[in-house]
Amino acid sequence: MLPLKHRLRHERDFARLSVKGRPLYGLFCVLRVWKSGSTPSKIGFVASGKMFKTAVERNLIRRRMREIVRKMLPSVPVGYDMTFVAKPEIRKAKHAELKSSIEHLLEKMPAELEKPWQKRPKPPRSRAGVIGYSKQLGMPRPPGKTSR
Repeated sequence: MLPLKHRLRHERDFARLSVKGRPLYGLFCVLRVWKSGSTPSKIGFVASGKMFKTAVERNLIRRRMREIVRKMLPSVPVGYDMTFVAKPEIRKAKHAELKSSIEHLLEKMPAELEKPWQKRPKPPRSRAGVIGYSKQLGMPRPPGKTSR
């Protein structure tokens, strides 16, 4: 179990990270990071009920990730809120593989956050919206429908 001062506990914090957090993709999980300035860094773990159907499986996955991060707490950068979101591939991951994946994500996190990043909006479903979306991204206009 993580010490209380390192835990991300409130629903609003998880929601903020899912919207504003910068995603970093690993083999077995996605790390969402937001520079909050909190000392020490706050960490949360997510195993979705859509991907992992039983509570036993969700809890097992979160426990595995939590234990790996707990042992790495001294090396975790300070001043960030972060969540580890499990991917379905984590089911078959061995402990050593999962540990190296999480270590890699934490190592590349500060450098990745320095790079500029712009969250792209989701493309709309209507034809008029697609044209506006392509203009917003600076892309040429999409081809029109051909009438026969």
